[in-house]
Amino acid sequence: MQSEETGDDPVRQRLDALVERLRRDLEGVAEIKEQDDGWFWAVVVRPGQAGRLGFSWLCQGDSSGIVLGVDAGGVTWELDRSVGKLDLMEAIIDALLRGDATAVFASGRCELTVTLGDGAEEVQSNRDFPSGCLPLPGWARRGRRVDYEPYGLSAPSGS
Repeated sequence: MQSEETGDDPVRQRLDALVERLRRDLEGVAEIKEQDDGWFWAVVVRPGQAGRLGFSWLCQGDSSGIVLGVDAGGVTWELDRSVGKLDLMEAIIDALLRGDATAVFASGRCELTVTLGDGAEEVQSNRDFPSGCLPLPGWARRGRRVDYEPYGLSAPSGS
C-alpha cells in the first residue's frame, strides 16, 4: 500500500513487493496486517497455526533503519536501509517461513538461531532487565528449546 510520499523510495518499493509476495504466498496460512500513518509503517505477520514463528517489521518514513522482530522472546534485528541488509531481512523471513528457526529460552533471555538458505546461521538474542542481565553460564545449552515449524506454503516463494 504505497503512499505518495514513499512512491520514489527504492527501499519502500522493495518492502512493498515483499508484502505483496507474503500476501500471495501466505493466503489462508497467515494474517498480514499493515499500518502506515505516513511516518511509521508497520507490517505484522501472524501464522494461523501454533508452532510457526510470527514476525513483524517497523520502518520510519525517513532514512532511518528497519526493525525486524520475531514473536520469540523479544528478539529483534536493527537493520539499516542498505541493499545488503534488505537481502538479509528477506533471507531471515524466508527461513522463518521454511521453519528454519530454533529458539532457546531461559530466565529473562532468549537466543534465536535462523538458518539461511545458503546454510549460514544468523543468531540474535535478547535479555530482559533485570533477570536477563544476571550471569547464567551455559543457559543456551540447558534452556528450553523450541524448533519452529514451516508455514507449509502451497507453492515455493520466490525472492
